[in-house]
Amino acid sequence: MSRRVAAERADVSMMADLLSVDVVVTMPPNPVWFAGRDALLQQLGRVFDPASPGYFGRWRHLPVRANRQPAVAGYVQRPGTSVYRAQLVDVLRVEAGRIVEITTFESHLVAAFGLPLRLPVEHAADGHR
Repeated sequence: MSRRVAAERADVSMMADLLSVDVVVTMPPNPVWFAGRDALLQQLGRVFDPASPGYFGRWRHLPVRANRQPAVAGYVQRPGTSVYRAQLVDVLRVEAGRIVEITTFESHLVAAFGLPLRLPVEHAADGHR
C-alpha cells in the first residue's frame, strides 16, 4: 500500500524509502528496463513532476495480487482529461521489506484482474486526491 500512496502523492522520496538500492524494473514485452534506485527515481521524478516536459499525469492505484506476489493496477489521469484510464500492472517482488523487482505489464491485463479500465476522477483510493 505504501508504494501506491507514494505514487499517488507523486512523492519520490517516500518511494525511495520503499526501494532496494539495486531494484530492477522491466516492462515485457518492451525492451525498457531500469537498474538501480537512482535510475528509477530519476525517471519517476520526470513522470510525476507537473513542471517537467515528461509529466504523465495524476495516478491512482488499486491493489491486486499476481502469481502470489503483491501488485498494483495503475491508472493515470492525463492532463486535460476527466477520467483515470488503466495504464499498467506492476508486479512487485519484495525482500526484507524493500521492493527489489518491479515487472510492469501493459494496461490490457487490468481487465484480467476483474478491474475496470477506467476510474472516475472522484474515485480516491485511501481518501487521496
